Amino acid sequence: MLKLHGFSASNYYNVAKLTLLEKRVEFEEVLVYTGAGETYRPDFLTMSPQGKVPCLETKHGFLSETRAIAAYLEDAHPEPALYPRDPFARAKVHELTQVLDLYVDLPVRRVLRNFFSRSKPPASIADEVRATLAKTARTLTRLAGFDSFLVGDEFGAADVAAACHFPMARLVARETLDFDPLADVPGVDDYLARLEARPTVQRVRADHRAALPGFLSHLHNLYAARSGNT
Repeated sequence: MLKLHGFSASNYYNVAKLTLLEKRVEFEEVLVYTGAGETYRPDFLTMSPQGKVPCLETKHGFLSETRAIAAYLEDAHPEPALYPRDPFARAKVHELTQVLDLYVDLPVRRVLRNFFSRSKPPASIADEVRATLAKTARTLTRLAGFDSFLVGDEFGAADVAAACHFPMARLVARETLDFDPLADVPGVDDYLARLEARPTVQRVRADHRAALPGFLSHLHNLYAARSGNT
């Protein structure tokens, strides 16, 4: 059986987890927090060389990096398909998931510490993140449709990424930047409601809520240990 290493409060772990759930593949979850290294879980580096989650354990070995995991699962378990069969259409889905990873999730991570500490980021960083997210919103209206799913009428890999990245990006940006990065995307609220109605997404949300206190406790202990505080 496949084993998914990571924790359910992680966006990228949930991309892999939601992919597995949508494909109806049996898997076991193994709790590992991010930050593996010399002081925390150095053994994990033999599985995920960067110490990142998620990491998928297969009968062939270990895979890290969410996009590599998603590609493997599509090839190893082709039905139900989350990517189009046509090469160009598949490449367009890869293009869209890259935009979601790099220009929605990644900019928001620059102010994630401010979100957790309930503080405001420096104005220069706040302005940069707002500008990037506003540009990405315009990009999404060109690349994706929101009247059904992001690419066509079937739930797919781009929707997996959106289900994991959009809610966090919206929450963090609203709290730290006083800005809704999706406000000007037509149809996005109805689209997100369709995602939230899926049982697989509901499972991921419930597990995320249950996992968050443990993750926050881990962060507190990790930073306390690094600073020499107790």
